[in-house]
Amino acid sequence: MSEEGPGRDWSAAEKSAYRRLVRAHHPDFGGDPDTFAAELARFHARREAPRDDIVFVTKRRGLGRIVDAVSTRRRKRRRPPRVH
Repeated sequence: MSEEGPGRDWSAAEKSAYRRLVRAHHPDFGGDPDTFAAELARFHARREAPRDDIVFVTKRRGLGRIVDAVSTRRRKRRRPPRVH
């Protein structure tokens, strides 16, 4: 499925849990609409809860850092082509 939450794709386990939830509680298949809405809200709240992922951000050192600085500066200075 497409990204819905804070930048995450659905894993196979999340997809199967979502499908089981819909099959069990959807009003078109004999489920209660209120129960379905509550379970769906609970599913999305649990899925969108912040995760404790550790992200390492490293700065390049030495020549790599200089190259990054120069290329960033050149990108900022470029102008769009003139159109006549």
